[in-house]
Amino acid sequence: MKTEESSDKKTHKDEAAKVDDDDETPTAPPLPPLEAAARRLERMLGGSSASGAGSGSASGGISSLTFSNPAKVVRRWLGTASGAAGDATLDSIASAASILLDPKGYCAHGRTLLGADNTNVVSTMDVDTPSAASGVGDADAVDTDGAKPIKLGYLTSAADREVESWLLSLMIRLLWKDSKNTEAFDLSQKGIAILMTHLETSAQKITAASGVSATSLYPLLARMFRMRSLAAEQLEKVDPSLAAALRQDMARAHNMACLRRDFDCQATLLNLMLRDLLNNSQGRLKKYLYLRICLIA
Repeated sequence: MKTEESSDKKTHKDEAAKVDDDDETPTAPPLPPLEAAARRLERMLGGSSASGAGSGSASGGISSLTFSNPAKVVRRWLGTASGAAGDATLDSIASAASILLDPKGYCAHGRTLLGADNTNVVSTMDVDTPSAASGVGDADAVDTDGAKPIKLGYLTSAADREVESWLLSLMIRLLWKDSKNTEAFDLSQKGIAILMTHLETSAQKITAASGVSATSLYPLLARMFRMRSLAAEQLEKVDPSLAAALRQDMARAHNMACLRRDFDCQATLLNLMLRDLLNNSQGRLKKYLYLRICLIA
């Protein structure tokens, strides 16, 4: 009996000491919401930017997997990232862009538009960033044995274009909410041009990024068209000719979406064109477009 009691007491002491050691272990704060969401998308698309020296999207060290439907992955991720997007500010977007996007990579232009060059933030490439115990941060920030942290670099080509367009759409939404419709419209036009360039580059298969599927950009391009439409609706009250110009542009974009089997942009553009016709009382065209939507459905 005494032997059993002494062994029980020893076990309790060991457990208490273990709890004390766990309490004393320092934990780093979690990654900012936008950065954590971007790192999560990178993992979902099969990329990994963890590296000893940091790997940019235009450099080596890229690890990527091929998914049968990357657009579906991005679509689901957009729903899970809505919390981080809702709390975003212009400063946090610029800070995330400076940390995530390589200034010498394929997203350099978008990085500049996001204001990353005007921020003074400490990149996770230069600091050891272990994940917080809460699980909000990036799980890849700590080695598998939990002993030493891994330095995070810029996003790889598996997700840098997607995060670039997502951050641009967040900035456009903030500008639109602040009634800065002209700035929001101009930025959306530039964002659409950037995405179309990425799609064309991927289709031509002339760069290292061509090995990564471009279908993951389809939901984000559709989102960009939607943001442009929101800003344009306010500007059309001042310049009615803008509606006719955008109507032609949306028709061309819809034809291109059909050719590349981009169902996200097809559905979004059909809805936007129908909304435009309803707002401008284009009865005959509205009836034709409605019948076309019914045939597709």
